[in-house]
Amino acid sequence: MKAYLMIVALLYSSALFAETKTDNMIVHDKYCSSPEQTMDEVFENGALTHCVYPGFSIADAYKKYVNEHDEYYLVKTIKVNSNIQKEYAKDGVSVDYKWENSNKLMIEQQFSGGFTEFVLEEDKKGTRITITGHPD
Repeated sequence: MKAYLMIVALLYSSALFAETKTDNMIVHDKYCSSPEQTMDEVFENGALTHCVYPGFSIADAYKKYVNEHDEYYLVKTIKVNSNIQKEYAKDGVSVDYKWENSNKLMIEQQFSGGFTEFVLEEDKKGTRITITGHPD
């Protein structure tokens, strides 16, 4: 009976560990974090980063993100509801800014080695930025 209880306890603790492992987050800074992902997960779903800027407008959150993350292929400031296309011909990079509405901006960066999507969404609480990097 003792052995049975020990096996049940071991299986239960293993199940708990497996469940919480997927919840592990890598904190990048005060605003941004990423879930731990395997390389298979990255190639299948993209490398994910989530940023939350409480109390920030979409334009202010964008500006803070760009300034703090040294994003060379993103313009420094945006104008709400102003779609933009930027080409960095020398580097083979193109960037499209498309506003779905005044509270949602979609940005897609095309690189020779894949693409990155940024989704910025503003609500009453602030702005969320979801970044998904898709390697080739």
